Amino acid sequence: MSLTRIKSARTAAGLFSVMMTSLVPLSAAAQTNTEELQLRIDELQAQVDRLAAEAAQQRRAVVDNPEPPQQPQGTQIEIGGFMKLDSMFSDYSDGNAATAGIGEDFLVPSTIPIGGEGGDTKFQSHAKSSRLFIKSHTAVAGGQVNTHLEIDAMASGQGDERISNSYAQRLRHAYVDWQMDDRNSLLAGQTWSTFFNVGALPEGMDFVGPVGTIFERQPQLRYTRRLGSGSFQLATENPSTTLYDPLDIGGSENPYDDSSTPDLVLRYNNSAGDFSYSVASMSRELSYDTGADTESVRGYAISVSGKYQLGRDDIRFMLSSGNALGRYMGLNGYRAGIIEADGGIDLIDQSGGFVALRHFWSDEWRSNLVLSASQADNPDSVSDMTASAYQSMQLNLLYSPIPKMTLGGEYILASKAVENTSGALADDEGELQRLQFSVKYVF
Repeated sequence: MSLTRIKSARTAAGLFSVMMTSLVPLSAAAQTNTEELQLRIDELQAQVDRLAAEAAQQRRAVVDNPEPPQQPQGTQIEIGGFMKLDSMFSDYSDGNAATAGIGEDFLVPSTIPIGGEGGDTKFQSHAKSSRLFIKSHTAVAGGQVNTHLEIDAMASGQGDERISNSYAQRLRHAYVDWQMDDRNSLLAGQTWSTFFNVGALPEGMDFVGPVGTIFERQPQLRYTRRLGSGSFQLATENPSTTLYDPLDIGGSENPYDDSSTPDLVLRYNNSAGDFSYSVASMSRELSYDTGADTESVRGYAISVSGKYQLGRDDIRFMLSSGNALGRYMGLNGYRAGIIEADGGIDLIDQSGGFVALRHFWSDEWRSNLVLSASQADNPDSVSDMTASAYQSMQLNLLYSPIPKMTLGGEYILASKAVENTSGALADDEGELQRLQFSVKYVF
């Protein structure tokens, strides 16, 4: 072996010895890190197993001891209403305008003039029917408490058309409705009378609509009990008495606010397939007290109403009758009774109603035809100008190009007849023709 080869072998052996000496601590360190990593993995796995066991135990506890679902906390607030512009062309057969300004804003049957000369067509426009409401919904144990506050500017006597067309806001609804559970509820405050089935009122441009409808909103306390698919409602409502007083016994007070008991209303609601209906009965005291004279009698009335769904179309109706309707029907078109010469109260039998058909021409276009009438069986002692009958017909065409927007036109033909018991009146009937255009957006 040459000297060169011997030196190379010795050098290689030295390098190998140095490398092995260096790798020994590296291998030991790697082994130590691996052991630590495995230990950490084992700890994490133990935590996962423990959490899984706790979750399984909680699931078993829920199954064994179920808890009622948690009710949402706090109060939900809802704000809404609509903006509406009404523009009307009115023509009266016996006068230039309604006998009261409110009759220019919407159809008030009693304000149709009689006995004058017909005037030119009159134009009127306003936005008074625009309204705003605030509602709240609060979940409570077993049920929910709802409130409703609503205002608009209709029938406002404060304001004029000279400069700003500013009108005072008036209260429409203000009530709390406690839904105690899924069967019982208690309402307290001002809203639609329980005697009035709002769901049967036809769709139209006019603020109220048919002359023979029940239409009343007042303070009340109402209990509702659901029974099967229907419900019973019992209400005590604020009383007010309107009477004819040919001898001026009551002086300037009319209506009279002298009743000692509230108006009592009992109502039943139900449905059968596409037909929904409501039957309501009312008993109320009619009285007056002038200090010198006091009189009180009790009257009764009944109202049947409903809606029959025909696909998208529907038929709506209402029929009411009794001797205590008075202010409840046709915007106080008749008074409930008359004060006789001896101071007694003679109640007046009255009846009224309507039938309405709504038809959809397409998704955007629809029409409503409404026929209505009412009459009063007045005694001979009433004055010649006492209203005896009303009739109305409404036909409209409504267009909704976008959701919640409605543009439309409505033709209204209404008439008023008076008793003319003496025969002294040359004309005992007046007529109103009105063409109304409206733009409405609900928000």
